[in-house]
Amino acid sequence: MANLLWNSDIDVYNTEVIPLSVAEGIAKYLPVQDLLTFARVSKNTYKSVNNPKLWVSKLKSLQVWNSAISLKQEDLADPKALNYLDNPLHCLDKVVKSSKMAKLQVLKIHRSLWPYYKDLLSNKPFDRLLIFKDFETPEDQAKILYNMLIFNKIDYVDQSRVLVQEKVNSLFEIFENAVLREMEIHYDLEDYDKTRQFVLILIMLKNEQTLIDFFLQKSIFDKEESDIFNLENFNPDKYYTQEEDGSKYHLDEEAFHTLVKDIADVFNHQSKVIDLIFPQTVPIMYKVCEELISNQLTELMLVLIENSKSRGLYLNLVPFIYQQMTTSLIELLNESQNIGVSYKQLICELIDMSFESFVAEYIREEMQSFKLITNEKIKEWKDLISKREAETSQNIWKLVKSETKNDFLTSFKKVFTISNSSDKEKKATEDENYSEIQAKAKILSENIKSLSKSFSPELILETLNEAKITLHRLLSFKNFSIASLKNDIFTAMQEIFIDVIDDIGNEHLRPGFDKALQYLQTYNPNSPTYTESHNETFVEPLVLFCDLITMADLIIQMIDIFYKEEMINRQIIKNENSILNPSLQNKKKLEGLVDKYVADGLNIGLEVLVNEIDAIYKETLTNEDYNPPSEEPSLFGATDAAQRAVKILEYNMDLIVDSADKSVVEVFHQEIAERFFQIIVKYLKKSTVSVTGATKLISDLNLYYEFISSHIKTNKRMVLPLYEALKKLGNVYLISGDDSKAIGKLVSDLSKFNGIFGQEEIYEFVQRRADWPVIRKHVEKVMYGFGLGDCSIC
Repeated sequence: MANLLWNSDIDVYNTEVIPLSVAEGIAKYLPVQDLLTFARVSKNTYKSVNNPKLWVSKLKSLQVWNSAISLKQEDLADPKALNYLDNPLHCLDKVVKSSKMAKLQVLKIHRSLWPYYKDLLSNKPFDRLLIFKDFETPEDQAKILYNMLIFNKIDYVDQSRVLVQEKVNSLFEIFENAVLREMEIHYDLEDYDKTRQFVLILIMLKNEQTLIDFFLQKSIFDKEESDIFNLENFNPDKYYTQEEDGSKYHLDEEAFHTLVKDIADVFNHQSKVIDLIFPQTVPIMYKVCEELISNQLTELMLVLIENSKSRGLYLNLVPFIYQQMTTSLIELLNESQNIGVSYKQLICELIDMSFESFVAEYIREEMQSFKLITNEKIKEWKDLISKREAETSQNIWKLVKSETKNDFLTSFKKVFTISNSSDKEKKATEDENYSEIQAKAKILSENIKSLSKSFSPELILETLNEAKITLHRLLSFKNFSIASLKNDIFTAMQEIFIDVIDDIGNEHLRPGFDKALQYLQTYNPNSPTYTESHNETFVEPLVLFCDLITMADLIIQMIDIFYKEEMINRQIIKNENSILNPSLQNKKKLEGLVDKYVADGLNIGLEVLVNEIDAIYKETLTNEDYNPPSEEPSLFGATDAAQRAVKILEYNMDLIVDSADKSVVEVFHQEIAERFFQIIVKYLKKSTVSVTGATKLISDLNLYYEFISSHIKTNKRMVLPLYEALKKLGNVYLISGDDSKAIGKLVSDLSKFNGIFGQEEIYEFVQRRADWPVIRKHVEKVMYGFGLGDCSIC
């Protein structure tokens, strides 16, 4: 007790002798036993000692005020309501949250604990202290020691406070060591009920970390009976099987299932023991799981993964073992009372954390492997095409006959006399001997014939299957709990699809189409690569190009199906129609690439087809077709030129119907119809038409109209007026020259030609009448109101 000096001269009733603020400052630092004496010093000291704030501060120092309970007024009236405060073991368990009762509660706590606290200030040996005499069970001893440590906080006398604090800490250390020894003995005997008793004592002493360290040491670090975590005895070879010829390894799934079961048994055993020993307040199972997974299990996985690389199974093992750990293992785990309902989710998250570096490396390896495999497949295909073409060229060049410079011109001229007839082709085959230019023509012909082999749906299927396998392996990590790596996984899956698109587009479709367009250009007289040295008609290459379009369309459909089934249905892509969806954008880009090549090819085909039609008219349409000798009777029926032109057009227009997209077909057909119209007009303006020959012309014009009407399925309103105007134009030539007035009126009435032809163009047509020099004056008089002969200005 502190020494209190008394001055008999102090006027205890004079409030100015000891001001209230001074009294309160002193009271704050006086021990409880001195406060009662201090209250009798003066009126102000009395007030300061009886201030509820002072006693509430004491309860706060004793760490009981924040957890204080509230009682009703009638309960507080019960004289036994605070009896538990008289028990030195339980006096600090709880207090009533009442400022008015704070002093009473502190005094009761002091009365309960002060005898034992005072006893600690003595020089007694530890075994003779009251706390060990009055309390015999380890639980009670732990409790009273803990209460002494708390009670020490309201001892404001430095000497006694430090002395008791050191002595209690020493007692704690001795007591904890004794409890630990007892706990270890009972744990080794698997007497888990008794072990739990000592665990709860250490928890009471707020020493959870000591418990955690102890259990980890005993349950994990000192255990060597399990081979799965004893890497010195672990044999990874038993998890693989090898084919009889020793060429290939496979994962032994049964062995892995056994491994997973053994790992689950370890977790289940630990969980069972922990639930028997520890309460939920100590997260020991979390610590055990963290240690097992982040160290033991991770090292085991590292051994298996490294071992798989030498067997060529790395890409198969990582996703497989991850699935085993996060699916099969989780299913085999029993519930953990220590962790609660979040136990299995916790295991998954810990596994993800341990697998983070493995998965990051795996993603890189998977991407590189996929690119390498697809590039090799495409290279093999390209090499096969090049080899085939080289062998064809080599075989043809072997047959080139020796020739001197003198006979080179002769052989060059022979190239342009090569016939398409089967007899001459047979003769060329029999000779099996070519000039240099003939050899080049033959090589070109053979390459054109191989156009249909430029694309390989089988190669695309193999590439897509490889992508599917890769995506499915990556999808093993779709529920990965680490957000950043999960984003990397889904980004990698999109990149796989984009790589497929790029490889198919740039390395397969583009070169194939480029080669096809190059060959098609050899038939285009306006192209610098044009040559007449090939010995097949244009129909064959166009057919082959249409086959190429069909195959390209098939490839696009294959990609579209893959996109929907693998990328959309498996939710690799979240926002399908977003402009930020790179997979969709690249797929559309590929479709646009094919459409452009189709359009380019058809444009070349259209140009060559128009040139071929033009050549037919140029070579077949004679001056006598529409202007026969006067002695010949009137002939009906279309000309040979018209019939041949329509036949070629019909074949080519029907050919493309099943070979290209409907919209492309419509544009192609419309363009053919318009270009054919222009050819007809061009040769009509060059032809001389007699009244007798007009029937032949009208037969041709009717043939054109009927053909276009039956073959143009859409956009007829854009095309049919052209051919209707041609039919009406035929009447210009059918009217007898004697009826020049009728001719003039017909030519003047532009409405009859659907606005297709203007006045000047009609005038051009009427000038092609054989009798134009005779009827000109009369027709122009009807058209213009006077004839050129009437003009007086010369």
